[in-house]
Amino acid sequence: MRVKGESNAGDKQQVNSNTRDASLYEIGATFFRIGLVSFSLAALGEAKNWLVKEKKWFTDEEYLQGVGFSQILPGAPAVSLMTYLGYHLRGFLGAFFATAAYLTPAFLFMLFFTYLYAEYHDAAIVFSLFKGLGALVVGLVINTVLNLWKSGVNNKQNWVLAVAGFLLIYWLHLSIYWILFIAASVSTVFMLVSRRWKWWAEKMAGLTNGGITVKNNSTPFEWKKFGLILGLVSAAAGANVLVILSSQTLFQLGTTFMELGGLVFGSGYAMFPFIQEKAIDTYHWITTNQFTAALALSLVTPGPITKIAAFIGYEAAGLLGALIATVNIYLPTFCIINLTADLYRRVGQVAAIRLVVRGVVAAFIGTLWAVVIRLAGNILVDIPTWFMALGAIAAQRYTKIDTLWLVIMGAAVSIVLF
Repeated sequence: MRVKGESNAGDKQQVNSNTRDASLYEIGATFFRIGLVSFSLAALGEAKNWLVKEKKWFTDEEYLQGVGFSQILPGAPAVSLMTYLGYHLRGFLGAFFATAAYLTPAFLFMLFFTYLYAEYHDAAIVFSLFKGLGALVVGLVINTVLNLWKSGVNNKQNWVLAVAGFLLIYWLHLSIYWILFIAASVSTVFMLVSRRWKWWAEKMAGLTNGGITVKNNSTPFEWKKFGLILGLVSAAAGANVLVILSSQTLFQLGTTFMELGGLVFGSGYAMFPFIQEKAIDTYHWITTNQFTAALALSLVTPGPITKIAAFIGYEAAGLLGALIATVNIYLPTFCIINLTADLYRRVGQVAAIRLVVRGVVAAFIGTLWAVVIRLAGNILVDIPTWFMALGAIAAQRYTKIDTLWLVIMGAAVSIVLF
């Protein structure tokens, strides 16, 4: 990424000065505020407003580097970005405070509504509410998949990978490991072919000259700092392992969500097929209707949509289960960022790796259609539910109504309609 002249250098100097003055308390308070008012990927814009424009802790260049890094990592991109920015401010502790503060509002909101659902879901008004919201969520998910497809499946070779991803999970029912392995292998082959043959790069991958250039930087690597961070990351991971080993359910929750958080690329939505399979079919922690309710709650409360883990964890093992599921879905990427953020800033963006990851992302976007088909089959069972789903699609695509207001209006319609 190119650096702009002297004015950008001046900005960077100012940012570095402000960074030294950023206390852990101020980092926590700022990221808590971002988490309180941000819904899903909208956090990327909210973070830029606060951290670049208001606090001036980062230049546009540095912020965009963080956004780029978050896109090539597994897990939820918004959470990855907050971890990276926190690390850039105050190292490991900055990453911890930023991540924890950003996720706290989402966790508390989800926990509160999960409790209400668990206690009162049999009430007639609650049943009507969630039947309508379930249909609304199907419409919102379809819209989301269409938008992700438009941005992530934007060339012919990614179309191949996306369709293959759908077939691998829907028809062959392959595990996440096989899908990741196949998608990464085929995407790597496509990248190598693009480097070898110009016609493939232009016609299939949509690349121009220099599209897979690798940058180099000779800045010395700080091995002492890396050793300290490695020790802290190992301690955090070790403490987590000790907790999840305390019971079979916690172990299943911890390992399942750790696996999902560390292996699934392409945003939190890409995790849904695998969360659905594990939580409903493998361990029977929740039912399909409960999964739909959890999905609805994750969409209408602040924070990343992957906070659905808190709902599933609570249903499986109460408050501790909710905490274990939430921690473990984000822990792998938290550790990866702390161990690789300095290397990423030193080397820059390796375009060849980004091309491979984009192919993997395309494959995972393809798997999302399996979620759509399963949700639609279970939720859209009559004309009113189809009306709710199609209405949500139309309202979100052709109006400027905020998703939160759309859900509030949908809740009111649900109570009357059902």
